[in-house]
Amino acid sequence: MRLAVVGAGPMGRLHARAISRRAARQGDCVLARVVDRNLERGERVAAEFGGRAADTLDACLDQVDAAVVAVPTRSHGGVTRTFLERGVDVLVEKPIFATAGEAREIVQLALDRGCILSVGHVEWFNAKLRDALRRAGTPRRIEVERLNPRSDRGLDIDVVQDFMIHDLDWVSRSMRDDVVEVTARGRAVSNEALDEVVADLRFATGSCARLYASRVHSKRVRTVRIEGNEATVEVDLLAAAEIDARDRGGFRDEEIEPLDAEWADFLAACRSREAPENDGAVGVAAIEMVERVRRAVTQSAEGSGHGDDPAVRG
Repeated sequence: MRLAVVGAGPMGRLHARAISRRAARQGDCVLARVVDRNLERGERVAAEFGGRAADTLDACLDQVDAAVVAVPTRSHGGVTRTFLERGVDVLVEKPIFATAGEAREIVQLALDRGCILSVGHVEWFNAKLRDALRRAGTPRRIEVERLNPRSDRGLDIDVVQDFMIHDLDWVSRSMRDDVVEVTARGRAVSNEALDEVVADLRFATGSCARLYASRVHSKRVRTVRIEGNEATVEVDLLAAAEIDARDRGGFRDEEIEPLDAEWADFLAACRSREAPENDGAVGVAAIEMVERVRRAVTQSAEGSGHGDDPAVRG
């Protein structure tokens, strides 16, 4: 399969690396094009991982079978739509779109065109999380801290859509239950949009989850605590760990990186024409949860009379 990476920034480079690695191991795909408005940046990624660089989509539309869209969120719509209208399968980075309404429209377009549409909720393929969920049993409470130091990336969206969306996705799917209540508090620190948010989710069965996301923290943190009916399991997603073979999903040891697993699933869907694990409906559901958290933050600020409460974690 001939693949294109659109967007040669940090995430696009990681996708190019994953494609190059799979091409070397399985030989079932090739990085054909790297597209970026900054041609020099695209040429650097192409020189490192293969393919030819271009600064417009027109240069590759008829020369690839599938593409990953790793441009800023505000540009997801135009790029993804262009590929789908030409019958090209797409893996679009999360969030699928800025709003659930736009996301539903693009999902329908993919269905109408008979295209595979996958969304880059890569944490769903994290073997550490799968291992922790298996050991914990049926989750009763999940706590997540996803914290990052200040950065210039991703500032076109808020921390809910950029960071917390990972956990809104996998936690909701792992609970396998309807979210009946969302409460949240948040604040902007150094940007116009929310930089820190803590959200509490309550599910129909009484299970609950607390998610804390920050992009202005003093250090990088990725911790998960799952209280289940069999055990309480704590995981540091940044630490190296041996994963039970049952949670590798058929991937070899060297392929255990979540992004590699995501690409294996996407390419399998492209060949079988069956829905990938992270299909368009998953992307829509994640954005709907983002919007619920944002509304809860707004309601909390209105109720307290101030939206800049420094005690966000409370």
